[in-house]
Amino acid sequence: MNAAGGQIGFGGRRAKREVIDVPEPKVQDQSLDKLLKVRKQRIDRLERERREMREAWRKSRADLNGRKQGWRDAVQAYKDFWQEARENFYRMSTTSGQFRKAKAIYERMKGDAAQLRLECLEDVARCRKGRTKFFEAKQRVLQAHRQQEKLGMLRDELRKLTTLNEM
Repeated sequence: MNAAGGQIGFGGRRAKREVIDVPEPKVQDQSLDKLLKVRKQRIDRLERERREMREAWRKSRADLNGRKQGWRDAVQAYKDFWQEARENFYRMSTTSGQFRKAKAIYERMKGDAAQLRLECLEDVARCRKGRTKFFEAKQRVLQAHRQQEKLGMLRDELRKLTTLNEM
């Protein structure tokens, strides 16, 4: 007969099978792996910030060096100008009016150089702040790497213990 009649195959009823008790594999806890993944993303972000801080610090140092060179050139220019004006006056090739005019130009050049010096000092402060930010970012990256390593070791130990307990 067919399925409607109740018989299947070569006659007779199908034997009842004994249920075998097979333990289902335990699902491993993935929360530590997820935490490690999130921490890895955090480390990537911190490293990117550290690189940006380093580049900003390098740029500020380059700006400072350029500004210092401009200040040095300005100082040398006003010294050379004043020396030449004095030599011309002592050789009596310039009048006292021309000398007073040269002295006014010298004073103005000296004031401009002093202003450049103040700007250099401001750049030094910015450069120091950039340095501080970079080293703080570097420290954060190192701490994050240490935490990541500790979590990785903890995960490995937990896996080892669970495999030992399952045996």
